Amino acid sequence: MGKSFERTWQFIEEIESAGDAAGIQRSLLQIAEQYGFSSVFAGIVPTARTSPEEIVSRILFQRFPSEWAGRYHDRGYVFRDPIVHRLQGDRTPFDWEEAYNSCPAAEDVALIKGEAAEFGLREGYVVPVSTLDGSLAAVSFGGSNADVDAEGRALLGFAASYAVGAFLHHRESRRRLLGKVSPQEFDCLLWAAEGKTDWEIAVILGISTSTVVKHLLSAREKLGAVTKGHAIAIALRMKLLR
Repeated sequence: MGKSFERTWQFIEEIESAGDAAGIQRSLLQIAEQYGFSSVFAGIVPTARTSPEEIVSRILFQRFPSEWAGRYHDRGYVFRDPIVHRLQGDRTPFDWEEAYNSCPAAEDVALIKGEAAEFGLREGYVVPVSTLDGSLAAVSFGGSNADVDAEGRALLGFAASYAVGAFLHHRESRRRLLGKVSPQEFDCLLWAAEGKTDWEIAVILGISTSTVVKHLLSAREKLGAVTKGHAIAIALRMKLLR
């Protein structure tokens, strides 16, 4: 049984060690590329009440041609996109062509389908991911010559759901940690990660060595770390430090 799950464990380990959107999308694309997909986009599906300003904040990660992504956002294509339209009422996976065929707005279909194709995005597959609080995320894979069978669809469904869950978990964990660590504690951690001693950090920040020790101890407790090195490792893993 262990061998049969080798690819799954490898994918999970890659996602867990990624720690940021770029790493997650890279791992997900490695799975999708074997089916001819070259791009991936993930976000929280907007509603008709979503403001243009909020649209950007709903993007989880994306690896689409930058010119197409810029045009799509700048021209407000999101509410003209047949894929988004279909996601408003359908939470089952579907091909882009299915969304185009079911969209009642022929002008929107011609616009989005035609302009996406200019950037090599002619075919795609969408995996809706429902969250426990009732929101809907979606992962959209795109490419110029995709070929995904039933087994591939199931595989992409698992990979997309796991990637979205991992990203949301990472983002929320990072937000909570940032809310716990004070600016002074963060500065001490930052310099400690650079290899500075407590005395050196005190000189750099203009505070006493005992205050540095107090800040680092407080940061350790807030991060659930047992040592200063452990606290630095947690902060690095959560991308609090770079």
